[in-house]
Formats: sequence, structure tokens, C-alpha cells
Amino acid sequence: MISPVIDTFDDVCALLADYQQFLSGKAEGTADAYRRTVRHLIGWVAQLPGNNGYFQPRQLTNTAVELYLTHLEQEGLSLSHQARVKSTISNFARFLIEEKGLLQRNPTRGIELPPVPLPSPRALSSLWATGRAAG
Repeated sequence: MISPVIDTFDDVCALLADYQQFLSGKAEGTADAYRRTVRHLIGWVAQLPGNNGYFQPRQLTNTAVELYLTHLEQEGLSLSHQARVKSTISNFARFLIEEKGLLQRNPTRGIELPPVPLPSPRALSSLWATGRAAG
């Protein structure tokens, strides 16, 4: 069982191992993407001022998530990537709430991203436009 205070590298590794078990029902590629995203998030949160290089689940706040998504935007990552990251953070928060009891509230709640624009429709080929397509 993870203690409410995660103050060593081993504690973070144990938390991530438990999260990996939580992801066991997901496709391997999805679980791998979730793990990579959460590791990056944990490292980023630990480097925030006042965190002294450590990650504590209580540091995963609505403000921290908003700052992280803004950071990703400034790094040039697409809106669809940001939406996937937000979904992953929500999943990780659910794990911290339901499985570990380390959070009270999902920090992604209330964070709205602009809708991902749909690709513009392609023009019909000249064959379709003239009605000569085989059909």
C-alpha cells in the first residue's frame, strides 16, 4: 500500500507499477501511451516551484493541469494531443481517487479545451463531379 506521502523515487515507482496494473484491461499501445504521459506529467509537476523535485498526488490540482496543458501548447503540441493528455490525466486521477484514496477530486474537471477542428472536406474528383464515376 502506498502511503499518502510519496517522497522517494521508490514510492513513485510503486505508484506507477500500481497504475500499470490499473491499466491492465487496456490495449498495450494505449496503456503504454498512458504510462509515458503520466511519467512525463509527474516529472513536470515535481519541477514546479515549491515541489522540490518531488511529486505528491495532492500537487495534481486543476491549476497544475491547466499549466501543464498550456505548457504542451507552448511546446507546439496539437490540440488533439492536448485532448488525449487531458483524458490520460483524468484516467490517472480516477486511479488516484478510486484505487488509492490519494485525491478527493479529479483535477481535470471543469477544464475545457477548444473543440478539435474537423478536417476540411476534400473536393470531389472530377469524375464524381461530372457523374462519370463507375458505380
